[in-house]
Amino acid sequence: MKASLPLTALATAALSAASTFAPVAAVASTFGQTEINQDKTIAIAAPVGETDRHQLLILEQISSTRPCWKETGANQIDPLLLDFNFSGICGRATDSNGYSIRVGGQDLGMQYSLRVEEQGDDLVLMGVPFGRRNNPALEIARAEEVSDGFIKLELNPGWRFAKRNYQGRTLGHTYLTNDLTLSELAETSPVAERPTRPSRPIARPETPTKPSEPTSEPTVAERLGLTAQQTREVAAIHQTYTARIATGRSELQRAQTRLNQMMAEETSTRNLRRQQKQVRQLQADLSDLYFDGMMDIRGILSSEQRGEFAQLVAELGSFENLSGQLVGSAR
Repeated sequence: MKASLPLTALATAALSAASTFAPVAAVASTFGQTEINQDKTIAIAAPVGETDRHQLLILEQISSTRPCWKETGANQIDPLLLDFNFSGICGRATDSNGYSIRVGGQDLGMQYSLRVEEQGDDLVLMGVPFGRRNNPALEIARAEEVSDGFIKLELNPGWRFAKRNYQGRTLGHTYLTNDLTLSELAETSPVAERPTRPSRPIARPETPTKPSEPTSEPTVAERLGLTAQQTREVAAIHQTYTARIATGRSELQRAQTRLNQMMAEETSTRNLRRQQKQVRQLQADLSDLYFDGMMDIRGILSSEQRGEFAQLVAELGSFENLSGQLVGSAR
């Protein structure tokens, strides 16, 4: 039986903790990078429910009070923090609010997602571009010949963990970072091929063999089977919501920056709590926008398309990732 973390609950907690005091990605160019002890952070492929899928989980040993994990065998990890109140002892990141890619001093959080994918008997941590097919898919870490459970991912040469910093203050956000630029990585780093599921063999009459033609993975629009009308409607939804989300993020950025300033000033606890409530309300408004955008796209789909849509939501995570890839791949 596979063990699994309550990833939805963890992601919610990570969003609340990471985004309350940290500036949003709209000001990513102002972020810096703080080097950390590599032995105190680990990348794990965590099983998702009772499925065969895995999701990236990053654990950090903040205090030496108690260990946050232990290695129980080849590639096997026991996440000990599930057994005690790990606040102040262990750090945990379960989604893009808690971790992202940074290469050559450039944040790629708005350009790349991090996914754990199967390659034969291996699990591979990949950086996958959002709807930009000219950007390379990056292999960042790998676990060979894995079994069930929580699996340790070994970072490829050149990759390491670091922390995001803002105006000299180290934040909780974890980078998977490389000193090479994206173009240099495209030329020198391993690039993982995204796996394709084997199809069931069908008996056919023997025919003369022909040279095999290269196959490509279907785009998200092809997977959904969008009609021309649906494609136009998705593009309109994407344009409407990305504009509203950008406005919401700008408001959230200002509120978070003000909260950061107030924390450093002689500000009463009452006023700090009031500002924090404003930040949380803006976060909730953004979350509602993401959900509303998803529901608007779902509303134009047929009942047959909605099953694949649910799978895409699980794979791509956010409204912007999904709608952006749908629009980009349909062109």
